[in-house]
Amino acid sequence: MIIDSFARALSYDLGPLWERVFPEFLALYAKGDELALGRYELGDGVFVNVEEYATKEWDAARYEAHEKMVDVQTLLAGDEYIDVQTLRNGDAVLGGEAERYDERDLIFYAGKPAVPTVRFLLEPGMFALLLPGEAHQPCMKATSARAKKLVIKIPVSGLKAPAAI
Repeated sequence: MIIDSFARALSYDLGPLWERVFPEFLALYAKGDELALGRYELGDGVFVNVEEYATKEWDAARYEAHEKMVDVQTLLAGDEYIDVQTLRNGDAVLGGEAERYDERDLIFYAGKPAVPTVRFLLEPGMFALLLPGEAHQPCMKATSARAKKLVIKIPVSGLKAPAAI
């Protein structure tokens, strides 16, 4: 997981695909709240989803995870909390049944973790990069009732692992 500002995004050595697509992602972000909802293809299996929604209370939000794609999330409008839980022993850490949508590389978890999670506030101008194995519960209400978000999906095979600090 990386949580940082756009100004530092290219300081992470995540490989040539990251260097190519992040400026394209920023160009979409620069359109602001006027950017139309939908999917934008960036090539090499990378795409961006633009979505708008009502933020949720903690108990109404669900954890999700991906196995083949990395999520990079940012907000055009509003703010939200995101909880992150590193998966250990597969789905067992989150308990309950998991709903798998393999064609969308999406797993929803019914349970909540028994161990503490990381919670952070996502606001416009910052991004969160979430890797496979990092279950995340986005869309949680902070101060905004609505949020408009960009989510870039990058095949994990196209990124270089973040360097240890």
